[in-house]
Amino acid sequence: MRAHRRTAVVAALLAAGGLAACSGGGGDLRGIPDLVKTGETLQMARALPAAPGGGDEVALVVRSADKHDELRVAQRSGTGWKVAHASRPGDEFRNLLVEDVNADGRPDLVTRWAGGQIEIVEVLGRGADNAWGALLQNGAEVIEERRRPDRTVAFWLTSRTYEEDPGHPPVYETTVYGWNGRSFVEEPK
Repeated sequence: MRAHRRTAVVAALLAAGGLAACSGGGGDLRGIPDLVKTGETLQMARALPAAPGGGDEVALVVRSADKHDELRVAQRSGTGWKVAHASRPGDEFRNLLVEDVNADGRPDLVTRWAGGQIEIVEVLGRGADNAWGALLQNGAEVIEERRRPDRTVAFWLTSRTYEEDPGHPPVYETTVYGWNGRSFVEEPK
């Protein structure tokens, strides 16, 4: 039944005339008013699994009038839709995955962003109160996700150190962030 509701939310967004109609320039977003403001453009919408006992949720990536992308997680309750979380960790949105990265049985949001010459990863998860919050936000030239035997994900971030001597090849360093049961922490080398 929940999958049907998630599909209906996305279908309602798209039925509003596609993404272009969701620009905030007069469309009501079929029940999702005020989430995309005048001058903004909806880049992506994805229905999310609802929290236990919660209502419908949707993740929106919106390009603002100043041409920066923002992630908004909105929840619907008896009073309508409201933005429960918003973040702008990078300049340009790249990707969103919904997966359980900390093995708590609840879906997390893993977003990728571009920011200058680096790639940025932001992991959002639900706290004990079901509110969305950042579990990890960091950047590197290359970011890899590696699934572990305990069903958690480790994030491997590799960047140039610029510590090489003149005329020598570049030096790169990889930092691994793993789940310790409470948060993502840098693991010892």
